[in-house]
Order: sequence, then C-alpha cells, then structure tokens
Amino acid sequence: MTKLKLWYEVVTPREDLRENRPLDASEFAIHLDHVYFGRAHRDYVEPDRFFERTYLTESLLDLSSQVVRRMSGIQVETSAVFNMATQFGGGKSHSLAALYHLARGGEKAKAWKGVNRILAKAGVATVPEVAVAVFMGKEFDSLTGRGGGDEPVRRTPWGEIAW
Repeated sequence: MTKLKLWYEVVTPREDLRENRPLDASEFAIHLDHVYFGRAHRDYVEPDRFFERTYLTESLLDLSSQVVRRMSGIQVETSAVFNMATQFGGGKSHSLAALYHLARGGEKAKAWKGVNRILAKAGVATVPEVAVAVFMGKEFDSLTGRGGGDEPVRRTPWGEIAW
C-alpha cells in the first residue's frame, strides 16, 4: 500500500507561515481604495504578488473571464453588470481587487499566475488596458459632495466616477 506524503512534503508554505510571523488584519481585510492609493498591504498592491497568492476559484475565474470579455468589446456570454452578494469574507473585495489589477494590467497581466486560465476561458489573447475609476460609497456624502476650489463639486456617484 502506498503511503501518502505529509502535507509539508508536497507544498511549500508562504514565508509568513514558515517564519511563524503573525498576520495583521490589513492582510485579510482589503479595501479597494487602499489598493488604488497604494496604502494596502503589498500582497494586494503589487499585481504579480496578488495573483501569485490568489487561488482562482471557479467563481473568480468565471467573473474574471466575463469581465475580460466585456473589456475586450465582446458582449456575447457576458454581463454588463454583476451583483456580487456573499457573506462577510466571501471574496467580494478580493474579486474587485483582481478585476482592478486586470483592468490596469493590460499586456503585463499575461505574466501573472492564473491569468492564462482567465484568457483561455474568455477566449481572448490579451487583457486590454482600460481606464479605471474606484468609487467607495461609504466614503461619499451626496449632500456635501466632494471637490471645490480648482475642482468641480461632485454630488453624485456618476459625477465622482467621471471626475
């Protein structure tokens, strides 16, 4: 009878586990605006590192491939709007970070782990680089708006995204 190998003989744990380094909450709780402004943990800010540490579940693979198809101008077998409803910790913000990096990455994204699977499922050769806007509804007050001075005052999500 063949004996199963021990788990640590099959995989190499991440460096934080090998070094017995505790993780802080910033390494679990991701805020897309922190990724955008470069204030998140480097595992989320650096796209190659993000994809190296991201397991592409079937749901994330499907979502990513549909969005890449849509960014490529393909409207068949993809949605224009996605309703992402999961429990706390269900991966909504992680999925948004993946889409953010894909949209900003363009041709460079092909070198990131797993993106070849996204492209294959999407049926496209490359990720097109597109303009990206990040809007955090919790950070926006439609009564006072945002801006002023040299900027127009924006009181709607659409005005903020356009700006």
